[in-house]
Amino acid sequence: MEQLLKNYPAVLSISDVAEILNITPATVRRHIKKNDIPSVKVGRLVRIPKDSLISYLHGEQTPIQDCVESGMKN
Repeated sequence: MEQLLKNYPAVLSISDVAEILNITPATVRRHIKKNDIPSVKVGRLVRIPKDSLISYLHGEQTPIQDCVESGMKN
């Protein structure tokens, strides 16, 4: 998986993730809203750390998800 993503930046946009997963941006947003795909907000923009996406695809818990589940997300 890491080899497929090596040409992408460390922090991905919704469009990048949609392209990688071959789904629509609306579907990416839906998964982000359900906290399935870990993300962070940078101002008004939503970004997905590449390492977090890789962990998500491997079925691993990420630090971002840990914060959400414990109620610590701002």
